Amino acid sequence: MPLKPSWSWDSQSIAFYARQGEGRPEIYVISGNGGIPRRLTTLASGGKVPYWSRDGQWLYFASEGQVNEIWKVRVTGGQAIQITRNKGDIPQESPDGKSVYYSKGYPNPLSVWRTPVQGGEETIVLESVHTVGQWTLAEHGIYFFRTADDKGHSDMCLYEFATGKTRTIITIEKSISFGIAPSPDGHSILYAQLDEAGSDLMLVENFR
Repeated sequence: MPLKPSWSWDSQSIAFYARQGEGRPEIYVISGNGGIPRRLTTLASGGKVPYWSRDGQWLYFASEGQVNEIWKVRVTGGQAIQITRNKGDIPQESPDGKSVYYSKGYPNPLSVWRTPVQGGEETIVLESVHTVGQWTLAEHGIYFFRTADDKGHSDMCLYEFATGKTRTIITIEKSISFGIAPSPDGHSILYAQLDEAGSDLMLVENFR
């Protein structure tokens, strides 16, 4: 089953990852018009959560293993290049195409980091990011959820690139689920909220 589909910036291709049975995940690319998917990853640890570079020439992804790292591979294929050396997950390229942002810490509260697209020194950008609500890049900053307080309320925030400051947009009083997606014009934000959840307790008689 394809996971985490991602359109290229020119809307001509789609990247996704999938795994065969219990095997490792692999990154694939397919035409936006359909066709046969083409596998890009060749690492022993496979690859997941693909993200397109702004110029459309590369795909960033995270390897899967005891320690996840951020890699990139040319869309035309070839050997993957390792970018991080001290863990990384959920890569996203900056709007100017100069940096890669990624997270660390799952399943604990996340931190968001930045490093040059060619790899090198990493810099921490955000801490105490909600493990489930998570974060995403926009043209002018990073939208993210802070970890919930003791009442279960979570602040949706914006870290602004221009000022380096963080401001709260709204406080969500109900539980949130994975994902946060601002509109391209910055006027609206989508997020997943859990309004109701439940389970059934079943009794099986004469079980042996």
